[in-house]
Amino acid sequence: MASIHITLTTEHRGGVSSTSFSGRPEGKHVRETFSLDEKDSDNNNYIIDIPSGTSAFNPSFFLGLLFPSIKKLGIGKFVSKYRFGLDNLSPTLKSLISDDIQEGLRNASNEMSLSTGLDF
Repeated sequence: MASIHITLTTEHRGGVSSTSFSGRPEGKHVRETFSLDEKDSDNNNYIIDIPSGTSAFNPSFFLGLLFPSIKKLGIGKFVSKYRFGLDNLSPTLKSLISDDIQEGLRNASNEMSLSTGLDF
């Protein structure tokens, strides 16, 4: 099994002046750009590289980009197949983006279970 890099760019986050990835439609567009539906079914692993200077990886973008993969594979297989490359980020931003990714996974889990996270 090969590990292949998927490199997000500043254009994917709305241009050079934007520092955050946001918007579910924008995430869906990037998903199509990288043909992730096809990648979900192959035998490779993927590292999604986050560009330096990124300050946020919002759950809306995360879900647009990755929710179909999570739904198809399940969270366990998803986290084995897709990892995030955060080496280009400062320690502070790396921590913030890691938190954003965990929030995206939590949102995906809630969406799969039809829970809002506020259910009692």
